[in-house]
Amino acid sequence: MFKVLRWITLGVLAIPVLMALGAVALAFYTLEHTAVVARNAPADYTTVAAGKALVKRIKIQVEAADANGTRLAVTEDELKRLAQLGSHTFNWLDTALNFDSDGIHSRASVQLPANPFGRYLNLGVNVAPSNDGLVVERITVGPLEFSGRWLLPMAARLVDVLLPDKQASTLLASVHGLRIDGDTAVLRVFPPPDVKAQLKAAVRTLQASRFPPGEEERTVHYYEVLLAIGGWDTRFPLSLNHYLTPLMAEAAQRSIHTSAVVENRAVIWALVIYFSNGAFENLLGKMVSGQRRLVYSPARVTLADRQDLMLHFLYSAGIALATQQGVGVAAGEFKELLDSGNGGSGFSFADLAADRAGLSFVTAATTNEEQARQLQERFVARIDEADFFPDIAGLQEGFSEEEFVRAYGSVRSRRYLRQVETIDQRINDLPLYRGQLVQ
Repeated sequence: MFKVLRWITLGVLAIPVLMALGAVALAFYTLEHTAVVARNAPADYTTVAAGKALVKRIKIQVEAADANGTRLAVTEDELKRLAQLGSHTFNWLDTALNFDSDGIHSRASVQLPANPFGRYLNLGVNVAPSNDGLVVERITVGPLEFSGRWLLPMAARLVDVLLPDKQASTLLASVHGLRIDGDTAVLRVFPPPDVKAQLKAAVRTLQASRFPPGEEERTVHYYEVLLAIGGWDTRFPLSLNHYLTPLMAEAAQRSIHTSAVVENRAVIWALVIYFSNGAFENLLGKMVSGQRRLVYSPARVTLADRQDLMLHFLYSAGIALATQQGVGVAAGEFKELLDSGNGGSGFSFADLAADRAGLSFVTAATTNEEQARQLQERFVARIDEADFFPDIAGLQEGFSEEEFVRAYGSVRSRRYLRQVETIDQRINDLPLYRGQLVQ
């Protein structure tokens, strides 16, 4: 009996050792010292616009499909633009793809921290033409190659855990075939009759799953506080600080018995939803409107005496919470690049400063409990707008696409990055972010 127990104990203790050895062996065989994909070209506003247009077109086609289904045509150039966009958003990722008669060939190089096995995880996925659904013919992980036919069904089943009525598997099954016609991939799609409702329900479910219990109730509480603050009858612009200070004071009071990070996060959600007049709920889900009617916010609320900078600050903060910080930074740049297109106000370093200040505010408000409480205490002690929002004097604005390229080349050029460093230095020098208040 004791011998059996001894072997069982040794077996249990050996499991983590074997797992560690397996991880080391896997790293040894799959990681490589060179990337199979070269660095992607920087994204510009046309890349962002093309990505949005593609998603919108697919959504409209799928929702409008009848019993005969629909044919979705996606060009190689459109998918390459999406790959370029993803590489700019995640600077540790580079992707490439091409079409030929054998299907869609996608490759990616993931840059890893320095290690003895190799700096890159190189991946490949080949989607083959088929009259029987969407088929991943093979995948590669470093030098290893596997059949990929299990990949999409397994991914759909994992997503089904989050979504009701096996929606992911249903949507995957609606793709009946793929063919390559020159530089265009054509998918035959037969969406379920209630696809529009299913897509909306899936989005709502995924949105709700991202937030911890009580997040919506806390956000609604601070939304109500915003309404009580008022500010409608003034003839002069109000600084965002008119709202931010009492909100943070309320958060400090509530944090006595809860988490300062959680309360600060709800403050930011409420501000973003309120001053976007509910538009930001398209990203978050119905955090407030699911429980109460939304109202329009005052129109003359500013930062640096400009409403557009106030919105950039809040939108960037909201994006940083809704995604990882890298996406938030890119989203700010993408907004500026989009503005440089037809009908836009042009690329603005002042707007970019507001975006990056919003990211800094989120970092100070939500990184850890100690910083979150310090931020609350500083607002309780009364601070000014100049303590958390940078001086924009001398920052150039109104670049068209051609002017931006002529002056800076791209968002990866040395000249552009030096300008960003100047902006970041202004932000880092602000009292709220350097750890002391102006007396």
